[in-house]
Amino acid sequence: MNGVMTMADGQNREEHLELLRHQRHLLVTLQSEITVKRRHLAELDPGEFWTSRSQRAYSNQVDEVTQDLDATLHYLNAALDTVREQIRQEEHLCLA
Repeated sequence: MNGVMTMADGQNREEHLELLRHQRHLLVTLQSEITVKRRHLAELDPGEFWTSRSQRAYSNQVDEVTQDLDATLHYLNAALDTVREQIRQEEHLCLA
């Protein structure tokens, strides 16, 4: 034995852990970018000052996109939680 722990698929645990950390980084970056864009959309809300049909339609579209971004952020948070848990488990196994 060479001391390198391997997984069932032949990948060593350190490589797997590094891939998980990279995945976490990508998810955090995406989450951050979406959060910034969502904030910019929220700032576009014209409130009661927009009264024409086209202005209201635009406002409704912004609301729909904002809701879609909220759902996306929810799923990104869930994915990030899963990856963080997998990292925690892999780190524990690497120490064992």
